[in-house]
Amino acid sequence: MKSIALFNLSSGAIRALCAALCAISIVACGDDDQTPTVTTVPAADGGGVSGGPLMDTLTVYAIDSDSNAPIAGADVWLGAGQSAHKVGQTGSDGKLVVSSLDGSPQMLTVSAAGYAAASWGLVKSAVAQIPLESMASNSGTATISLSLPGWDDLPAPAAGNYRIARFAFSRPRGLEALEATLASAAPDCKETADAPASCSATLTVPADSTAVLAVIAEGSDAGTPDDPSDDQLSVTGLGIETGLSLHNAITMALSMPLMDRTSLAPATLMTVNLGDGAFDDVIGVPGISLDSQLLLYPSLGSASTSFLVPTASGAFVNAKLWAVATANDGGGSGWSRVYERGIDPPEDSTDAISLATTAFIASPTVTKMGTSDYALTSDGNLQRLEFATPSGERLNALLFPTQSEFQIPAGVLSEEPNSVTTESFDLEVDLTSF
Repeated sequence: MKSIALFNLSSGAIRALCAALCAISIVACGDDDQTPTVTTVPAADGGGVSGGPLMDTLTVYAIDSDSNAPIAGADVWLGAGQSAHKVGQTGSDGKLVVSSLDGSPQMLTVSAAGYAAASWGLVKSAVAQIPLESMASNSGTATISLSLPGWDDLPAPAAGNYRIARFAFSRPRGLEALEATLASAAPDCKETADAPASCSATLTVPADSTAVLAVIAEGSDAGTPDDPSDDQLSVTGLGIETGLSLHNAITMALSMPLMDRTSLAPATLMTVNLGDGAFDDVIGVPGISLDSQLLLYPSLGSASTSFLVPTASGAFVNAKLWAVATANDGGGSGWSRVYERGIDPPEDSTDAISLATTAFIASPTVTKMGTSDYALTSDGNLQRLEFATPSGERLNALLFPTQSEFQIPAGVLSEEPNSVTTESFDLEVDLTSF
């Protein structure tokens, strides 16, 4: 099981997972012992580097990060800061061949109208296929009117106990899905011994979601009904509806019965031990990779470690499980996450599974030193910077190996950024785990 740590995340952080994976693959493709290969074939769908080590020719492909379609007329730069220079534009096939290089690693930047610019550095391979993120891409939202038909049949909670149902929706499989559902538990259903209730909810979800999850949990108020921070919840039921076909502005009525217990297995999730007090409010939840989407459980609070997960049967026969931990950085200004994924689900309901996350690492920092000039620190091996300007231009920079300084290539942005976000990754990424 592998892990990645993310820090100081913006609301739209890591929109294109492929960009991170592509930059990581620079390590494998930049080996000086490899023999160069013909560069007329583009890298795999989703972006990447290939073609052996960089010699005197660099082939650049610009593609749409959502559709993988080639982007014609994209400007290509080499170099950083004031030394950056435009070397040409991509053709109708999204391709540009840059010749007469000296074989040294290149800071490569690509931009196109309607897309966020992307900088990769330092590229050591002969072919680079750069995914650009559309500034207009938005699938819209759909409304789901959801009911849980098994809720009314559950026994009433004992005095001092309560039952809740919380909901989550899936997102296209990528790291931005970790932003989508972990923090928000609303809307939800709650039932106590004194206040029995039916359970229905209206969810507004992205139109590209294909699954909805309902978690049923039992909890005790620990004698402090007005203070939920000391409550401990255990998952006792699960409902998952897959294969949803949504589109923008649709309204769907969905009756989602609870899954049979014979298709569920118990799971515990242990988060990292943060004894040094560097992070507060650590919360751990499972997640499910399913049909190119990530379905992350909603938060049940920091004291909850007992869950149910689907077994490897039916719609989940090829699913993979995640273990996700999120924590405040101690100062309240940022959040950090660490996770493991690519975990096989249990084979049957008696096959209990233990999930665990690994240690957080120190948050990276970014400091503006001058015009378009930034100093960086990080314990991770790969950094991602996201710059935004007052007029809405954006530059996504993916840096490997880690660098202590980044200069925005001259001419890429028409004005100085007014915000910057930094993230850091380790390199223990198993591409077969997604």
